Amino acid sequence: MIIDISPKEYKNYFAHDPYPFISEGFINLVNNKVDRVVRLIDSSHKDVAIGLVAGIKDNVLLAPFSAPFGGFHYKYEAVFYDRIYDFLLHLKQYITEWNLEGLSVTLSPNIYNPTINAKLVNAFIRLGYNMNTPDILNFIDLRHFDGEWCKSEVRQNCKRAIRQGLSFSEAKDEASIKEAFQIISENRKGQNRNIFMSLEDIMEVNDVIPVDFFLVRNSNGEGVSAGVFYRGHEQISQGVFVGDLLSARKLAAVDFIYLNIYNFYKEKGFNFIDLGKSSTDGEPNVGLVRFKEIHNCISTLGYTFQLGNVKP
Repeated sequence: MIIDISPKEYKNYFAHDPYPFISEGFINLVNNKVDRVVRLIDSSHKDVAIGLVAGIKDNVLLAPFSAPFGGFHYKYEAVFYDRIYDFLLHLKQYITEWNLEGLSVTLSPNIYNPTINAKLVNAFIRLGYNMNTPDILNFIDLRHFDGEWCKSEVRQNCKRAIRQGLSFSEAKDEASIKEAFQIISENRKGQNRNIFMSLEDIMEVNDVIPVDFFLVRNSNGEGVSAGVFYRGHEQISQGVFVGDLLSARKLAAVDFIYLNIYNFYKEKGFNFIDLGKSSTDGEPNVGLVRFKEIHNCISTLGYTFQLGNVKP
């Protein structure tokens, strides 16, 4: 039987957050986006090994409700398959018993918990949950990055950027952070793409998840490219925004900033950079997939499962 327990009780079961978007700090930051937050465990087992943090909005259970992915806590990666199967079986019963209209769960990328994800995907499908067309996700494995690129054009662009006097730095003061965000905003506007967070939103996240801002400047000291990354996991950094000024694209500043960001996190001991989705509702952005892959990224799949009446 699935039951909702208090934050304190839930934390007693799960002292470690496998990824930042299900931490209490982050949940408290975004809990105003839903009608209420639930922390679910399966009381059928004395040894509680898996749990789900979710929000209920418009009578639909959502995990996540204001993040790229979210959901499951677990005590250890090798949670027995039958515990996972039972949890998802009883979760269907919970939806019915509480007269909820539906459910949507987006799993974390595989770099965070591949063993858990394999069992979750199998159990979701076997139990008849609806699987959306998987999204294409990209990440860079820093353990195998040595400064070389799989495409010579990227290497040539980085050399050209250095010859043209571009410089890379971490933006730490208020003026530099605002400048970095302005570059990102102009980049999105120039491509007719919405930016889903304000600088104020990002700084609020920084209160619970460390946020890194990066700037590339031209030889005149003017900002031409920027990046925003979360550092909410001990081994995985997450790219939120990377972009350049379209007017300065000939400087190859984006290739240069990727090179330096890779080196920045590799030197800090990170194993991966999660560079997020390259598709929307399962439909690939072909150019974005290619762009990430020529920057040594690996493509993998991201899964969302649903039940009932869930609006797209």
